[in-house]
Amino acid sequence: MKKVSDRSTDRQKVSVSERNLLLAPGQSKKLAEIRKRLQPALKAAAVQLPEKPQQLFPSLKPEVATELNKARTLIDDRIAQIMHSFPEGKKNKLFRFRYGSIDAVKAMGIKAAFKTLDIDDNLVKMKLIAETDFHGNPIEGS
Repeated sequence: MKKVSDRSTDRQKVSVSERNLLLAPGQSKKLAEIRKRLQPALKAAAVQLPEKPQQLFPSLKPEVATELNKARTLIDDRIAQIMHSFPEGKKNKLFRFRYGSIDAVKAMGIKAAFKTLDIDDNLVKMKLIAETDFHGNPIEGS
């Protein structure tokens, strides 16, 4: 084996310099898609929520209106979660294929919508709101 010398004359000098990216951030559609997928999509939804819950149903009792607002939030969150799991171009079509249209789900009774979307009905007082739809109207046939 050869003995390695510790002299600095044997070594080559290396300079480090910073280089710009090969592509500007706005020039690549594929990189923009990857960046968009990696950013959490739920932050935008959280910003849009009002600070104080609105009284949407003045004709209902306060307790029923509160439970209905909770149920509406759970349904909207579950729909958003399901839609987020589908590919970008086919969200509405796949949701409609598996669950029916969003309007049809919201027209169902709260109990039926919870069952269709597989939401735990123990999160709200279901006895108070089971026979109403998403908009607070009594469902037909009850």
